[in-house]
Amino acid sequence: MNFFKRWIIKSLLKKPAPDRIPRSGGKAKKVDCNVVYIRAKDESWTIFCNEIDSKGVTGKYWLNGEDYGELSIPWAWLIDYDLDITHFYGIYDLRYSSIAQYILEGILPWDRLKIFLGKVQQFLFNRKELVRSERIETLKLILEETIENRNFTVSSVSLSGLLYTQKWVFHPDKSRQLAYNDLLLKSLADSGELASVQYGFKLSPKALVTISEYEEDQKRHRDNLSQSSATKWLTFALIIVGLVQAGVTYYGVYKNGS
Repeated sequence: MNFFKRWIIKSLLKKPAPDRIPRSGGKAKKVDCNVVYIRAKDESWTIFCNEIDSKGVTGKYWLNGEDYGELSIPWAWLIDYDLDITHFYGIYDLRYSSIAQYILEGILPWDRLKIFLGKVQQFLFNRKELVRSERIETLKLILEETIENRNFTVSSVSLSGLLYTQKWVFHPDKSRQLAYNDLLLKSLADSGELASVQYGFKLSPKALVTISEYEEDQKRHRDNLSQSSATKWLTFALIIVGLVQAGVTYYGVYKNGS
């Protein structure tokens, strides 16, 4: 490993990670630390780096899954390896698989820009009211997921993820949305469209009948609206024709009378 790479890793190790890294709550927002692993490409050995210098690396060492504790390994012994760098920054886990990637994305402001844009998106999302999903829309979502994975189960939490991605977790109205989702799923289970399982709900065959009937009702409703619209336009056209005929008749009478 050349001098430049060693210098980068040494600078990373100046912010070592604690034994437990908080990933939620107020403490997580203050996190700013790094974890560096050196791994064999075939993953036969791994070093959790604690210190690095021109002679080699010191850290916790695993060989073929066996823990050998903390050792100092000379560079001559480390052939054909990969770097695994993780920067724990606030609630974000920023991962890099090489020094070049770390320079381009970590040192240059690319990752910080993505975090900033994410915060802007979250701010705008939080200003919106969470739109409550109705029964049929919920069933359609669950149906699509079940088609992809026949063992799919849904809960109030996973339903929020389907509706709003993971942004909902930081929304100030999330507790009310979870409560609504829970009532909605239980309602669908009571009416037979969902079946209760150990960790949530699964789609039942009745859901397909419910969706089909709903779509048929919607089709009839659209047809009725089209017929109603056509009738209104026909009535309007007949009124115009009647007015034109009345005007022609009036003009003829007026002309003959004069």
